[in-house]
Amino acid sequence: MNQQRETGHANDPPKTDRPLAGRPNAMRHADINGTRIAYGVRGSGPPLVLIMGYRLSSLAWPTDFIEKLAERFTVVILDNRGTGESDKPTAGYEISNMARDVCGLVDHLEIARANILGYSMGGAIAQEFVRQFPDRVLGLVLCATMCGGPRATYASSSVVRVMREHDGLTPEQIARRIWTVTYSPDYLERHRELAEDQMRREIAAPTPLHAADLQFQAFAEFDCSRALPGFRVPTLVLTGDQDKLVAPQNSKFIASLIPGATLVVIPDCGHRMMWEATDECVEMVAEFLAGISEGRRDMISGAADAQANQPDVTGGFLYLLTPVVDVFATWPLMLAGVGADTMTVARQSVYFGGRAQFGDGKPIILVPQFGSRFEFVLLSNWLKVLGYRPVTVDLSDGQSVVDLVRSVIERLGRKAVLVAPASGVRAASAVVTAHKHLISDIVVLNASDHPDVPAGVRAHFITAGWSLVLAMAALPPVLRKIQIQLIEVAGSVAPMTINGSAPRLAHQENTHHG
Repeated sequence: MNQQRETGHANDPPKTDRPLAGRPNAMRHADINGTRIAYGVRGSGPPLVLIMGYRLSSLAWPTDFIEKLAERFTVVILDNRGTGESDKPTAGYEISNMARDVCGLVDHLEIARANILGYSMGGAIAQEFVRQFPDRVLGLVLCATMCGGPRATYASSSVVRVMREHDGLTPEQIARRIWTVTYSPDYLERHRELAEDQMRREIAAPTPLHAADLQFQAFAEFDCSRALPGFRVPTLVLTGDQDKLVAPQNSKFIASLIPGATLVVIPDCGHRMMWEATDECVEMVAEFLAGISEGRRDMISGAADAQANQPDVTGGFLYLLTPVVDVFATWPLMLAGVGADTMTVARQSVYFGGRAQFGDGKPIILVPQFGSRFEFVLLSNWLKVLGYRPVTVDLSDGQSVVDLVRSVIERLGRKAVLVAPASGVRAASAVVTAHKHLISDIVVLNASDHPDVPAGVRAHFITAGWSLVLAMAALPPVLRKIQIQLIEVAGSVAPMTINGSAPRLAHQENTHHG
């Protein structure tokens, strides 16, 4: 089993002048990494930090799971940024930064070293925590997660749509939609009432759409695969054999990369195996971590193991090449908007440039000029694959444009970015002028000069000549630099922000891109 690097006393209790054990269940708050983070502490024993997954707050943990672990550990839970009682800013959701949120909380509680358990996206945060702060980790438990990278197994397009397409839905509708792919069918059939109770607890503090989109973007772009062979921490990897969201192959891959990792595949369980098999998960987690605290883990030679687990350079080249072939194979279907696996194509296509690039879900208003509508339809399909929400408008019907722009933006609760060729910038500017409160930026394609745009709206000029291929290459990097701007929408989940992260009025700012 893995060899632990000793820095201090692994079995010491948390270093704090505040007693952690026996605290009430009410959440507390701390300013951490520029964001107000909600957390709770209960139980006694070696510290165990639990990191929740995509769009869920700490309310989602199974009650029995927490209570039983708290009998043997000092359990620390937190609301990831964007969820629960934590702030919901419009930036800072990168997995690496959310790992720093966790480290800041551990520092705040004066915990020298802790066991780390991450579920789903929380497992990605846990991996990143180990990568950045290896000497702060006693033991690692990764549940129903992936390490990212081109060899990861991503969900099918139908599952991705279930997880991501929530425009205009209520929190209850979203929860019911998601549980069809997170629970196993047999569990839902036999324990519908438990699933209902769980849903009620989770939607008590719903996650706003912009935060969910930014978390999704972060998880889609995450890649820790090349760092895992260097991990020197005892690791337990858990997965359900019926997981449709994060396929069990991902856990098997993680376990094959981390030296000495233990893999357990729980039969007849879906993505939420800790909810479906709570007692079994508690027993496995508790026994594994207790073994670390009591020194019952086998040791391995760090130097020899590091040499044995170095990634194969040739293999790495081949698995980077494979996604490129997949992209070319699905290219026609992707542009046509049919048949392509959204997550797989988007996540793999970025390896043309060697780094993941996924959109943040912002609405994009495409304004084609006469004769370019077909190309703009293809561009729209491409942007959708990359994770944006594009719509193409027909300026010949003014009222239709007004209604479409307003309905899309108000449904999403954030301002849109308008994209138009230089030849159509005058007509596009008219749309912007009529909707300044709903449009933050305008991107002008094929901008050989810098046409005037309405005051109060940021302008971005892409000077490369107009063609579909050039637009597909040049537009996404520009869109990534445009930060989300929220708007007030009746009935929406209001964001909580601090330290100047609240939406600001747009200002004139011209940027140029070759």
